Amino acid sequence: MPRAQRLAASAMTAVLVWAFVVGELPTAAAQQPGDVSPAQEARIEAAIRDLSAQWSEAYLKRDTSILERIWAKEFVYVEPSGHRFTKAEGIAALAASTDRLAASAASSVDVRVYGGGTVAVDIGDYRERGRDKDGVDFERASRFTNVWVLRDGSWRCVSGHASVIP
Repeated sequence: MPRAQRLAASAMTAVLVWAFVVGELPTAAAQQPGDVSPAQEARIEAAIRDLSAQWSEAYLKRDTSILERIWAKEFVYVEPSGHRFTKAEGIAALAASTDRLAASAASSVDVRVYGGGTVAVDIGDYRERGRDKDGVDFERASRFTNVWVLRDGSWRCVSGHASVIP
């Protein structure tokens, strides 16, 4: 099995183990999209799209309080390079970043709702434009997948991954 497939299989196994341990697997696995009313699904989709926009705003404004609020305590993200970071590491990296963004936006965000309206997955595109510490302009584009869980009435992102869009 190629390395990429082994890594993907390992990641899926880790997610399933996590879901089983925290007790979310039986609910999520037993329910399919459409297990919520169309109105409920529309509200959830709008909420997740708004959170994706807030995430982009956090990077644009270098506002770590937004990420502190929307990322779950066990949040883990995998960057296009394969580097993995936790909530604390991601917030520290944003605070220390020397990049200055002129634009940061999520677009084409597609949301799917599972687990009777307690789990959502969004897939979309993210683009940012700015200048690095040396004054060199850059543009970056990626495609992301994020997993959101409803806890105590609020959506929290527990995991995400991005791939470069050439």
